[in-house]
Amino acid sequence: MAAQHLVVVGKSGVGKSTTAANLAAALADAGKRVVLIGYDTRWNTTATLRGDNLLAPIPHWNGEGAVPFYARGFRSSLCIEAGDLTIEGEAVGATELLRNPLVREYDPDYVIHDVSWEPAASFVLPAAAEGVIRVLAVTSADMGAIHAVNELFAWLNTVSATDCRFGGVVVNNLSGPLYESIVSDFANLTGATVAASVTHSLMVSVSDFYNQTLIEAAPSSHVTYAYRKVARTVLDDLELRRPAFLDTVALKEWAVKWGEIITELETGLVRDGSNI
Repeated sequence: MAAQHLVVVGKSGVGKSTTAANLAAALADAGKRVVLIGYDTRWNTTATLRGDNLLAPIPHWNGEGAVPFYARGFRSSLCIEAGDLTIEGEAVGATELLRNPLVREYDPDYVIHDVSWEPAASFVLPAAAEGVIRVLAVTSADMGAIHAVNELFAWLNTVSATDCRFGGVVVNNLSGPLYESIVSDFANLTGATVAASVTHSLMVSVSDFYNQTLIEAAPSSHVTYAYRKVARTVLDDLELRRPAFLDTVALKEWAVKWGEIITELETGLVRDGSNI
């Protein structure tokens, strides 16, 4: 059976790599053979999944560009850092990754791609992604992150995304009910399914200090449960509705509405200027 490919997408700094690594760990912990491919030139994607295992050049590399690196990770997962193949939002020569004997002999059930470029109207899927690709969006309640996800939703409604499936939204780093309400409102307007909500937790920092995923460092934490929930959605192969997107005017109106709500809560003034 051919491997299923998942592409994790979101604004830089939103916790995309943390999501990708923990999803890979959760799937590996469920007994699946998982490859995690990072496209960050700093080689950070697989850091917590591979732990103290050192990266080495992929043997017998016949692709274009620089040689990618690999290491074995948690529960025998395979970690690949292909960042040096990434140029201006495209992974040049990455098509050879899946043909390499190392990956072919590993025979993965799942291949997770953590792309370093942000979604836009001209979003490009990794060249190494094959078949019907599941796209997983990661966001926080910040406007910049939501704008990036809205761009992804717009792209998902183009001809270029015809063969893609929507894997849901992972809402990351929520620090209170207000922020959860913001993202829930956006999801309701676009018809997007929230695969998991990850609350702000110091355990994320703990896992970084241990150089381990949360699945390994804190298997019983509530944050770990959220990532296992995402993995369950993948394992169950659930068909999620493709979300709509907000046009420029609608997104602006939505942002202003939430700006006014937050201002009222923070200052105690309603829009007509009277005190609450």
